[in-house]
Amino acid sequence: MLFFKCMTALFNPVYCRGGSVKWGLVSFTVIMFSLATLHTAMDLNLLPISCIDNRDFPGVKGVSSPRPYGYTESIYFKAMNIIPNATFPLNDWLADGLLVSSCFILSSLAQVPDSSSSSSIVVTCSTPQTTGPLSSPASCTLPLCVRI
Repeated sequence: MLFFKCMTALFNPVYCRGGSVKWGLVSFTVIMFSLATLHTAMDLNLLPISCIDNRDFPGVKGVSSPRPYGYTESIYFKAMNIIPNATFPLNDWLADGLLVSSCFILSSLAQVPDSSSSSSIVVTCSTPQTTGPLSSPASCTLPLCVRI
């Protein structure tokens, strides 16, 4: 549903500056949707194979445990298991890259001096305080003012 909402927004002429569609964002959205779909399909294909067909898997001595989890461990380096294990982190990296690039765009917009600001948004991030020998309380405040 989120994919179709994004595609509707990307093709909506109200959001297109200069009347053109942003094909980079469209292709990026399609790639992320394809990777997520591929991960889900391959993972759902592996689930009945390991839990139904190989529920009595004896395990490989010293390599994997018995039962379905052991079967999944024993085929870890086969394409059936590598594809979902590779597409999920790749999709996460793409999402993080999109987020970082949008933060760079917002920070570049915030550095433009403008005397007529009608409103501004301040973004702050803070990490929770942790306790332990290697921890220190940390918090950061990133004033990011975007003039609207």
